[in-house]
Amino acid sequence: MRTRSLSPIPFLIIGVLFLILFGIISWGVYFDSNWVQSLDLSWIERIQGTISEGKTAFIMKITELGNMKLVIALTILLAIVLFFKRKFAEGLWFGGTILFCAAIGGKILKKIFDRDRPAFLQLVEKTNESFPSGHATATTIFYGLIGLALVLVSVQIWKKVIVGFITLIWIGFILFTRVYLGAHFPTDVLAGFLYGTAAVLISIGVYLLVREPLRHLLRKLHLADRSKVFERAR
Repeated sequence: MRTRSLSPIPFLIIGVLFLILFGIISWGVYFDSNWVQSLDLSWIERIQGTISEGKTAFIMKITELGNMKLVIALTILLAIVLFFKRKFAEGLWFGGTILFCAAIGGKILKKIFDRDRPAFLQLVEKTNESFPSGHATATTIFYGLIGLALVLVSVQIWKKVIVGFITLIWIGFILFTRVYLGAHFPTDVLAGFLYGTAAVLISIGVYLLVREPLRHLLRKLHLADRSKVFERAR
């Protein structure tokens, strides 16, 4: 069966647009702009105005599914599965994206902005840098990569819509929990989402550009690669 590859250009262009939006939020946070303060205060009041004991207990468990340490552990497990299936290029791409964009990139950004945690009601104690949210970044990149890959390989439109909808709702819920628990400002999680989405799209674009040279290198190492997630039958 003959296949055709997706074009990397749309992914790179849209990814850069999300990166620009992240830059706008970052600029406002760095210079402590009035519009950032107004946005944060408004949404903190709305989200934390619905606090209840039962909801808090549930959210405190669910929010950990976006924890960076858990995401890294799941990434290692998924990469091992991909390597076992001889999908070496996909395993390297997925693991590399989480490592460089989520873990390392997110940590560097936190150090650059060095934003204090919210001085409002904190249902969980956090003391390290607040911007951008590590949970938001890790969740968006990890679940976003999986969700978008499933969307791209699905043939039926209804499957694409359902997978895309579930992915966005899940990521949005994790972002909501960080503000609800008082661990982050709304602009922290918004920035994490924008940066994470940019990372997902640009990562896919770069992978599509370097996939064939990477496969050639793997063949030289006597590793027959079977990665086909971004190929479509024609």
